[in-house]
Amino acid sequence: MTTFIVYDSIFGNTATIAKAIAAGRSSDASVRLLSPTEARSLELASGDLLIVGSPTRGFAATPAINEFLAGLGPIAAGVRAAAFDTRLAPETVHPAPLRWVVEAGGYAAKRIAEVLRQKGFAVAGDEGGFAVQGTEGPLKPGEVERAEAWARALP
Repeated sequence: MTTFIVYDSIFGNTATIAKAIAAGRSSDASVRLLSPTEARSLELASGDLLIVGSPTRGFAATPAINEFLAGLGPIAAGVRAAAFDTRLAPETVHPAPLRWVVEAGGYAAKRIAEVLRQKGFAVAGDEGGFAVQGTEGPLKPGEVERAEAWARALP
């Protein structure tokens, strides 16, 4: 089984989560971590699972991930995919009305999963959302372990 993990990271938090996801998949899969640029030339149909991740920026993925997703052609039936993001921990967003705006605006993983479905991927499992404690991080304690567990649970 081959798993491709395509991710972008701004402050290093999403890269840390991507590496944790790779560790969670490594026992039953060959895992490749790739930047969006590296992944453009990849034959994704040769893999069994594509995992795409990004920090949440303005309720969406980074421009590099959005460009990667836009460049995906239709995929052969049966290729699975999953999406994850890093996001502000709700308890760190103050005041409460701003917290509502963040929750109403959504997160990158949901939008990534929607595009993957539109491209023909079978999206596996729930989107993974991993919390950072501030705009630049650090990750909330326990998120690395949670990312490994999320990856192991993907069908």
